[in-house]
Amino acid sequence: MNTKLASAIEVYKRLVSHPDPVVAWFSYNGIQNQLAINSVWNQSDLDRLEKVKFTKTYVVQENSSGKFEVNHRKISATDSNIMYNEEAPSGQFNAIIRKFTPKKGGEEKQFIEIWNHCKKIKQYDVLSQEKHGKICPKDGQFGCLHWSKAEDKLLYVSERKTPKTVSFFDTKKTDKPEEEQPTRGHEHDFKEDWGEQLVGKHKLALNILDLNSGDIDTLDIIPEDLSVGQAIWTPDDGIVFVGWKHEPYRLGLTYCPIRQSAIYLWDSKTSSVKRLSEESRASHLPRITPDGSKLIYLDNAINGPHYQCSRLMMYDMKSGNITVLVDIVKDPKGDEFPGIFSMSLPQRCWTEDGKGIVFSSVWRHQVGILVVDIETTKVTPILCKSGGCIKVTDIFQDRMLVVQSNLNQQPYFSICKLPERGQESSVMFHPLDDPEPSLDINFRILKFRPDHRPHPTLGTQEYEAILATPKNGGQEKYPLIVFPHGGPHSVLTTDFMLLPTVFMLSGFAMVFINYRGSTGYGDDNLRSLPGRIGDQDVKDCQEVVESVVKLDEINEKQLTVFGGSHGGFLTAHLIGQYPSVYKAACCRNPVTNIAGMVATTDIPDWTFTEGGFDFSHGALSTGEILTEMWNKSPMQYVDKVETPILIILGLEDARVPPKQGEVYYKQLKARNKKARLIGYKENSHPIDTVEAAADSCINILDWFWQHLD
Repeated sequence: MNTKLASAIEVYKRLVSHPDPVVAWFSYNGIQNQLAINSVWNQSDLDRLEKVKFTKTYVVQENSSGKFEVNHRKISATDSNIMYNEEAPSGQFNAIIRKFTPKKGGEEKQFIEIWNHCKKIKQYDVLSQEKHGKICPKDGQFGCLHWSKAEDKLLYVSERKTPKTVSFFDTKKTDKPEEEQPTRGHEHDFKEDWGEQLVGKHKLALNILDLNSGDIDTLDIIPEDLSVGQAIWTPDDGIVFVGWKHEPYRLGLTYCPIRQSAIYLWDSKTSSVKRLSEESRASHLPRITPDGSKLIYLDNAINGPHYQCSRLMMYDMKSGNITVLVDIVKDPKGDEFPGIFSMSLPQRCWTEDGKGIVFSSVWRHQVGILVVDIETTKVTPILCKSGGCIKVTDIFQDRMLVVQSNLNQQPYFSICKLPERGQESSVMFHPLDDPEPSLDINFRILKFRPDHRPHPTLGTQEYEAILATPKNGGQEKYPLIVFPHGGPHSVLTTDFMLLPTVFMLSGFAMVFINYRGSTGYGDDNLRSLPGRIGDQDVKDCQEVVESVVKLDEINEKQLTVFGGSHGGFLTAHLIGQYPSVYKAACCRNPVTNIAGMVATTDIPDWTFTEGGFDFSHGALSTGEILTEMWNKSPMQYVDKVETPILIILGLEDARVPPKQGEVYYKQLKARNKKARLIGYKENSHPIDTVEAAADSCINILDWFWQHLD
């Protein structure tokens, strides 16, 4: 093994030895000026090739001047079989959902346990009641577990109970009445799921466990054509939830908050269900004001780009009136508010007076915090002064927990007190642990305005790139990795990223490109790309490269390109359209032939929308449409490719099927081009298992060095 590769491995080991903060929240304490904080962390174990999860608790003292001091820390390992651990509002109990597989074999069981501060006091074998299927784990969409206000009930989401079915030829006799006997001949019926990272999620149901009687009430009144999730209690024991339409067929939901969905209310007194949000929209992430009088949620149009600028809506629980608190921002100028680009809200997101909503949103190349006043509708940003990213995880009594990070700073939890309205920019963050030392990386923001290539109807839209270089001094010029993001409606921010950091600490400069169509720059910018992929985005990337290579610190003869998903699509385009520019390339789960994805991806609407066509569930890909999709695909340039390329695939990818990369590899090999293909089992679109992440990182560096030296 050469010295550079051995050094890169040590860099990787050092970086992954730092645990990643996942979430932190305030726990009920009851002691004045003292805060109890719980947090969850992940750490990669390269010896066991698994992610280790642990919890850390803090006791924090707040003094009269508003400063915070950590008095106590305690780390505890967590049981990998624990699906949920939810504290009751009083802080007196915890509800744990634990999965269990009997040692003698058999089906997995799931138990709900109730613990006080001393011991487990109750346990419920929920699957034994045969009211529902398996409980849905935390998946970012459906799964949840919540205590009722009186702490006598638990709310959770599971698979709906499915009718039992047996073969036509089954001879087993049963004494059950006719209506309870299994149906015959349906055991092989096709069962749709919700796609990438939600494989196996079919029809989801709401359930209430009565902690006194142990009875489970599955809310069968919810319409059959809905899958439910993101459920929360109302103060009067009603339930607000999101219902996603799954007829006529499901489209992939992960990264796609534009699926037809609505906010519903189940009334516990009448056992009736009522839709609260507008019809034929994509409404999600409901949150209720502390006094229960109003409901806020995010809202998008259905169809179109998968990740769009959202509206923030408010529903009056008494009058039923719906108000737009924050509308879509089409074309922000300069540093103006670019609109809401967020896929999550903290479970607790309210200021203490109940008049402010606090959450994170993309703001150009940063992730910042937005404070929205529901009375004045004023939006106030809290952005990291050092240019990094801040993500809020919990807010309680105007104390806020956040994750902070930077391109040269690994993430850590901080606490702050939210200042008075209008003074938010004066907020002071206090780390809960000593942050890791800053890494030897410099970065700066580059701005581009392609006046010579305007959009035909939306005009000229600005875009940005982040140039990052090692800070080690001695080297005059650095080889460059060009990194366009995937999506295409996504963004690369100044957040810490593991792979790029390893690349930069191994001697590469990197340029992260937020071409037109990225999130965080207004809705017009985002909508300028559909129908123009393979051209506008490719030229935006190449314009950045041609600008950056003129800088003194970049070696213009050592250019490489790397991207995943749509970034892989752009990687293949760049080496096909500019074959003499790049010395090496790597793409992960690349889109190479849009026409070939129509019938194989979990998001066929993506192929239509980005190809420039309207989508409906009944849309057919005609010869004309397939031709246009082909004309936007990098496969058409395969004859022109000269750059050696490494293709990395997650073999369980439902988003960009592995055949996309495999066929591209075979076509390159058929033309005697230099290519290598790596496929990782048990990895889907992110390629994020411990083994695959580590192995792919070092293989990418090895590939680049082979073809630069």
